[in-house]
Amino acid sequence: MKSERARILVEVVLFLVIAALIYLPLADQFGYYNDDWYSMYAARVAGPQIFHEIYSIDRPGRAFVMIPLYMLFGGNPFYYSLSAYLFRVLGALSLLWLLRLLWPSQRNATLSAAFLFLVYPGFLSQPNAIDFQSHLVGICLAFLSLGFTIKALSPENIKPKVLFWTGAVLTGWGYLSQMEYYIGFEAVRLALTVLLARRENASWKKTIWPALKKWLPYFTVPAVYLFWRIFLFENQRPTTDLDLQFGKLLDAPLGTLYAWLMNFIQSILNVLVLAWGVPLSDLSFSLDLRSKLVSLVLAAVVLAISLLAFALLQRQQAETENATDWQRESLWLGFAWAVCGLVPVMVANRAVIFPNYSRYGLVSSAGAVIVLVSILYQINAPRLRTALVALLLFSASVTHYANAVHHANFSTDVRAFWWQVSWRVPQMTKGTTIVANYPRDGIRESSFVWGPANHVYYPELLDGRGVPTGIYALLLNETTVTRVLTRQRSFQDQYNVVATYPNYRNILILTQPGLGSCVQVIDGKQPVYSSREQDAIRVIGSYSEAEQVVLDAPAHAPPGFLFGPEPEHGWCYYYEKAALARQRGEWGEIVRIGEQVLRQGYEAGDLIEWMPFLEAYAHEGEAARLRELSPVIAADTYVAQQACRVLGNMQGLSPLVMEVIQTEYCAER
Repeated sequence: MKSERARILVEVVLFLVIAALIYLPLADQFGYYNDDWYSMYAARVAGPQIFHEIYSIDRPGRAFVMIPLYMLFGGNPFYYSLSAYLFRVLGALSLLWLLRLLWPSQRNATLSAAFLFLVYPGFLSQPNAIDFQSHLVGICLAFLSLGFTIKALSPENIKPKVLFWTGAVLTGWGYLSQMEYYIGFEAVRLALTVLLARRENASWKKTIWPALKKWLPYFTVPAVYLFWRIFLFENQRPTTDLDLQFGKLLDAPLGTLYAWLMNFIQSILNVLVLAWGVPLSDLSFSLDLRSKLVSLVLAAVVLAISLLAFALLQRQQAETENATDWQRESLWLGFAWAVCGLVPVMVANRAVIFPNYSRYGLVSSAGAVIVLVSILYQINAPRLRTALVALLLFSASVTHYANAVHHANFSTDVRAFWWQVSWRVPQMTKGTTIVANYPRDGIRESSFVWGPANHVYYPELLDGRGVPTGIYALLLNETTVTRVLTRQRSFQDQYNVVATYPNYRNILILTQPGLGSCVQVIDGKQPVYSSREQDAIRVIGSYSEAEQVVLDAPAHAPPGFLFGPEPEHGWCYYYEKAALARQRGEWGEIVRIGEQVLRQGYEAGDLIEWMPFLEAYAHEGEAARLRELSPVIAADTYVAQQACRVLGNMQGLSPLVMEVIQTEYCAER
């Protein structure tokens, strides 16, 4: 490079390009996940200031990140993916700056560590961009705080020292305001002061006390924060309550210490080693063939650009010997960093588990890549080192793409589900309790159902305390089945500021039994089921109240910012319209829809979806159509038996239609 400025420009562009290739290919397909459903619904109906109330229970500082972001982006998840991408890049560049302050002559090694942190495959929550804005902002602030500490410890005039100390303290409080378990960075700060002090004196006895004296002014960061957290702040969330977590140690000291030890061993192995293999195995092998090919092509592009850029940068500046023995320093600092980041996680009775709890390793991941680079740079064979780096980049690229496919598929399923519901259900009665079944991933929280339902049908602030919803939901599990069967009453299911009141006596079942099925509204007065249907739905199907569908209301289209444009009108569109017409008793309309379906060559992916058409043909005397469809229905014995029962119980049918039903649908085969 002709100048240091040009080198920095190449590094920044490299980080931006590689991060875009890894984190953005499917970003436009991501949606809401987990807590996004309740928090973004609350912000939509009550305004962004509601974030103050949402985060007041555990991390009030997060509101100061989310409010301006919501004012910029509204509820559109794509824009949050873009900002998460930028914060991820800024975090890696901040780490690069921090490492260069420690080892200024090791340009290539520090670049390698920051670059591997950028692509680190052990953090799998990047697609959950809305909820993890604060995590990524906190990481940036933490690296800046540590960097300011190093600058303040340098031998300079008092004025710069005060300015850098002030910056370190303010950014320190800033990152702790986002995530309390990031407090492990304060132990890293102490380790940095020890490292710098040891450079001045090789004796540990003469190192520790000077290091403590230099670190003492920065004790302001954890001391003030912990004083506020313990004595002034009233925490309302059990998982972040210090008294509750440490209370487990007092109640069962041996058992708790054993659990901490096991959690720590699992977490340190995951962070240091297994992050580069376990997520790859768990996520990539389940990809379809097309996605596998795309991931390989994407990984090849990432490798080509990265290795070319590294070769260019390394030609311009070779490594020089460092009097402080950076490999030894980086090895112990990196390991200490990884351990310090995990201690708060451990004592909070948590562990780094892939994929859902990978976030707990984010603090330690910076230490992990420092250890990794220290080991790599002890390999004297440059080609072998390059091959190992390429292997790591390959693992990271494929892992992140597979993770993105998983998140994109979930969002695609949810969007398709609720578009179909909107075609079938013009409006739901206020107070309806939905029991839903998504086709692929399990519904872990009821907000995964009432969240999208309210975005579609009740996108305005309703009367009541807090943020009430118009529609509620219950998880489809053994408890729900038992309570529906025993006709238990409603209860309050509070989601932070959002209040829901699901009622076991007032359920509406919406189910998509498989990926080839459409969304089916179960009518408890005459329930019919797909042969793919879950047993739990068959058990409680007769309690599903289709009358919760408001038949004469204007249709509610899902908002485009969240559910995308209306899908193409294929079989499922016509099925939903036919099912709606059946509930309205519009038999002629169903026949008209059926003719359109047959003319366009659409076929049911789930044979139970022919049922409204069969009923309409029977009612309208279309015996020829019934006879034409009978071989199709006979292919599924379970559906054929239901067709016999439903058609055989219809009243006022013509003799010819009755004959077709008896001979084609009810005769033993």
